[in-house]
Amino acid sequence: MSQRTIRLATAGLAAGAALALFGASGTAHAGAAGFYVSLQTHSNVRAAATTNSSLILNTGSTKDRYYLDGVCYARGQYVKVGSYGTDVWYKGHVHDGVDVTQPVRHNVWVWGGNVNIGKDPSDSVGRC
Repeated sequence: MSQRTIRLATAGLAAGAALALFGASGTAHAGAAGFYVSLQTHSNVRAAATTNSSLILNTGSTKDRYYLDGVCYARGQYVKVGSYGTDVWYKGHVHDGVDVTQPVRHNVWVWGGNVNIGKDPSDSVGRC
């Protein structure tokens, strides 16, 4: 087996275990890097804590596909969608939980309303 195949298989097993343990709860789970939590469908993953920054990824319509391995939160641009608004943005690494061959998006930002974490900011996440 090639090193790439071994790395991908290992990443797939780790992602699968995390999904099985944490994916359905909708709350943050503390870990070495901060927290691991699913993103809402149609979430925009950005280069900075503002909607004016570069769009890195849109999570599309597949429920519980993308996960944020979060590092911290910061106060950024206030965004309101429907009846919910917040200026909390989470910084971390976005993983594709279905297709582990997709690159991990490192040090990206996701608006708090798109992170299935319970409240903004979550008690389990420190400030950047």
